[in-house]
Amino acid sequence: MIDLRTVVKKEKKRIFQVNSASLHGRTANAITIMDNDAVHQWARSGEIVITSSRMMPENIDIAKQVIQKLVQKNACCLMVKPYNDSISSKFPAELKDYADQLDFPLFEIDKDITYIQIMNDFNTLLFQDRRTNKMADLDLDYLLKSNSASDKDFDFISDQKGVDLYKLFTRVTRISLAEMPKTSERMMVQYNLISQLHALFAKLEADKKITTYFVLESADGATVVSFFNDDQAEKPPYDRQVYHRLMDTIKIPHFSLYEGVASLHEAKNLHRSFTEACFGMDVAKTMDWQNHPVFYRDVSLWELVNQISRIQDSRLYPVEMDQILTNKEVFETVQQFFNHNESIKETSEALYTHPNTVRYRLNMIYKQTGLDYRRTNDKFLIYIALIEKLLSEKNSVRSKAVNLRSIRGSLVKSPVLAF
Repeated sequence: MIDLRTVVKKEKKRIFQVNSASLHGRTANAITIMDNDAVHQWARSGEIVITSSRMMPENIDIAKQVIQKLVQKNACCLMVKPYNDSISSKFPAELKDYADQLDFPLFEIDKDITYIQIMNDFNTLLFQDRRTNKMADLDLDYLLKSNSASDKDFDFISDQKGVDLYKLFTRVTRISLAEMPKTSERMMVQYNLISQLHALFAKLEADKKITTYFVLESADGATVVSFFNDDQAEKPPYDRQVYHRLMDTIKIPHFSLYEGVASLHEAKNLHRSFTEACFGMDVAKTMDWQNHPVFYRDVSLWELVNQISRIQDSRLYPVEMDQILTNKEVFETVQQFFNHNESIKETSEALYTHPNTVRYRLNMIYKQTGLDYRRTNDKFLIYIALIEKLLSEKNSVRSKAVNLRSIRGSLVKSPVLAF
């Protein structure tokens, strides 16, 4: 990714901006030639688009549609080479004004410059940038996996961003494709994902919602590391919007995504943030929660239960609880009970049954285990038993025809018991 301002500075004798759209926060990841106006068929996020004036529609309304489509595809900018010196080869004032309204930069290429010269210079910049970024990615990958990062470990990546990252806050987001693409389409799918992530977080950086960010590619998706200063570090519950928007914005045709989001941490705890994001994504995969962010603080109890369950003789609740949860009606009732904040009325409405039926099923648990759903401690243990049952089905959840998505709200929207 290259800052568009860097490209403009490098090519200042060859290209000239003709409108007033801001270049701040605009990054480019590729350059392409427009040889037709079917923008949605070929345009990609982050691309610099170059063309000649004779390829631009003469009809001003159609030309506006081309600009609008480029904006919708998150193209970086449009550069047009005049076909000749006539006025008709220049950008019409109405088109410039329209691009300004959309905050989309327009450039004119010097008539004596060829496309190849512009493309070669850009690709040289891109190659150098990728080499530097690769080194930064290696350093950042080390920091994500190291539990003892120091200020000096941040020096190189801090230099790349021009800010002391060690003094900031961080949040890691893990994104994974729900299924691996075919070999023939894998590069395009991955490129599409990475480009859209860059476009989204570059916009957040331009809007000063974050200080800076990194996107690291992985075999099955990507890891996004965002850095925040004190003023930008939104605290719960107001820190979720960006990550819901990510799932609404990132579109990979024919593919769904899993997303795990860490809690906010000081940068020195980057490893912890990475661990939390990975666990959130693992839960999303386990439950097959596609296209919905899983926040670590919503499922942190899962991690505790998962760790305890690995310890021999560590059972927290009566063994009979496992048996009673094999009863489909009781299992569904417990799911909906926690899904609706322990409301008997709302649980009965969700199950299309009478409230007394819900009470009867929950009382079955008391009769067989001694756990009373009306008591705080017992209710907590019932919840843990539910989590452990779901975790135990991790390896088979995808193949069984069991509707586990019905509990999504209980552990994502209302993960904490309403005591």
